[in-house]
Parts: sequence; C-alpha cells; structure tokens
Amino acid sequence: MNDSITNSIRLLNTLAKRLRKRRMEAGALTLSSPEVRFRLENDSQDPVDVEMKALKETNALVEEFMLLANISVAQKIYEHFPDSALLRRHPEPPAQNFDNLQHALKPLDIQLETGSSLALARSLDRAVLPTDPYFNNLLRILTTRCMMQAQYFCSGLYTPEDFRHYGLATPIYTHFTSPIRRYADVMVHRLLHASIDRDAAAYGSELTDKTKMSEQCDVLNHRHRMAQQAGRSSVELYTNLFFKGKTVEEPGYVTQILQNGFSVLIPSYGIEGIVYTTSKDADNVASVMEYEKESHTLVSLDKTSTVALFQRVRVVLQVDDTPVSANVSSMRRKLSLQLVEPQIPGLSVAADQLAALRAAARADSLSKQNEKKIVEMVTKHPDQIHSV
Repeated sequence: MNDSITNSIRLLNTLAKRLRKRRMEAGALTLSSPEVRFRLENDSQDPVDVEMKALKETNALVEEFMLLANISVAQKIYEHFPDSALLRRHPEPPAQNFDNLQHALKPLDIQLETGSSLALARSLDRAVLPTDPYFNNLLRILTTRCMMQAQYFCSGLYTPEDFRHYGLATPIYTHFTSPIRRYADVMVHRLLHASIDRDAAAYGSELTDKTKMSEQCDVLNHRHRMAQQAGRSSVELYTNLFFKGKTVEEPGYVTQILQNGFSVLIPSYGIEGIVYTTSKDADNVASVMEYEKESHTLVSLDKTSTVALFQRVRVVLQVDDTPVSANVSSMRRKLSLQLVEPQIPGLSVAADQLAALRAAARADSLSKQNEKKIVEMVTKHPDQIHSV
C-alpha cells in the first residue's frame, strides 16, 4: 500500500523508533507483565479461549507518542503550577528488593546491575539463555515485581529530584492521555487548560491549593489500587469459568517461592497459580517440602528434590469444585494447580491419578455438552418437546 495514510503511519513509526531508541539510551526499562486475553461466546459471553495478550508494533508506535505527550504536558503544567501540578513519580527500588532474584540467578551465572535504571536495562538485555528463549521475558516479569509502586503526587510537596520516574527514565511525568479511563487525566486536562488560558481562578482552588491537590492524589492512588484488584478479580472469574470442567496439563515456570508452596506461570495462557506443598484448607498438616531461607528454595523432606525460581515444571490445571465456604458463591472457587513434573513423593500427581482426572473431566464435559443441547432445543424448538 502506498496511499497517504499508510505513508503517514510509516513515518510516525520511524519517528516512534527514534523516540524509543532515545529513551532506551537514557535508561528506560523494558519490563513485562503477563496480560490475559479472553475470547467470549457471542450469546452467553462465556469464555471460549484464553491466551497471553501479544503486543504488536503498532502498540509501540502509540505508546511512544503517548509518553511524549505525557512528558510534555507534565513540563507545561509544572511550569505554570509549580506548587500544585498533578504529577506521577516512580521511586527507585532499593537494592534489597532484588535479593531473592539475584540469588536465583547465581547458578545461571547471571547478575543484575541495579545501580541505575540504565545499568539494569543493559544487564536485562544481556540476560539470555540460548536453551530457553522465554527466559528473558520471564526475568523481566520477575524484575517488574521488584519495582516500587508508581504514584500520583502534588508537585508542591516534593523536591524536583524526587519527581523522577525510574522506569521511564524521565525527570518529570504525568498521566494526560486517557481521560476516558482515569480521573487523574481529567485533572491534568484542567491544569493544562488553565495553563494555556492563564485563568486558573475560573477552575477553583482545587487546581491551585496544594493541600487539596495532595488529598486528591491520595484518593487517586487508592482508587488505582482498587481498580487493579478489580482487574485481577475479573481475570480470576473468567479464568475459573474457562477451566471449569476441564483438566489441562501444561508446562510452566516457577515465579515465586512460598513457605507452603510455589507460584507457577503458564506462558500459553498467561495465568499464574499456586502449587501448595501442604493443604491450604487444613491446619497442622505437615508439608512435604521445607522452605530454606538461605537459598530461597523448597527442598523435599528426603533432600532429593528442590524447587527454585525459574525452574521449569509441568502442572495440571483444574477448577477446585470444593466451595470455599457454605456462604460463598461457586464463582469464588479457585483454580487448582497440581504438580506433574518433577516427580516429588507426596506432592506430584501419579500417572494413574492423572488418567483418572482426565477421564472425569471428559465425562463432565460430555455431560455439559448434552445439557447445553437440551437447553437449546427447549429454547428454540419448544413445539418439539413432548411430556413424558
């Protein structure tokens, strides 16, 4: 295609790549976080497929100009409202946040340089395993979890040195580009409008009073955390609906070590779950593995098996049909992960158990398919239904 719109987009993409290169050279981080995408059935809105969301080159194009707009607006509103600009900062993470990750990387002869965002970015680029192409992406996911939480703040309560956004490697930043999704952007639009019109009084003291702006930032930070929790709950709900009645065996990676289990990321679905080394519902039940604090690993009681960060495993995914409690809806039932490989006595699913689980899931699936056909027949062809 060689029309004017296509050529304009190609030019924008060229500029976006230059902007990105400049950001990377300044120390911006390319981190990762698994995002889940569900495909829903048209009529019932039930999930029929789940996968990890893939980002395309066009996403990167939009992102670069979004970041450029946010940075430019942040500079503009701070220039006109030095005491009450609504900005967003991302503090530098303390070195101890990386301790467990650094320990897990030692056997792989990999070390993260955490002295600055640029040093971290370059060490992440070097951290590759020829035998595992997914490793670098996994490391970026775990590095993201070592970061501090970004937060909205009022410029009048911090020194300019504390304005810095560590992950984006920019001295000043705000949220301007998504007013349909975030109230913070609406506030920033008002500040920008006042900056251009030079008539801040028309907008009230909420734009010029740093105490009021700080209180508003506290509310925005709280609501942002609530929105994140709501998003996770939505993913959990649709994940449970998708896997209900299914038994799926998939490879995964250990992403977190707990004292009573370990988290596993399933790359093919982009979801995580916990394999418990003891019953999560019962008290005083001995674990089949022990947590070793010094190595941050789980070790079997006979000392023959170890579970550590980055380890590749195979798990069985199922929705646990046991209600959490008598008063809790079945929607709150949890995705259950059971270990298949490596084989750890008392923890891993044996071959005969796995076969039984698959058979039960197939029978349940057939039952649900028959039930669905009957419902469709009754709904669409009630005249063909005869009393018995």
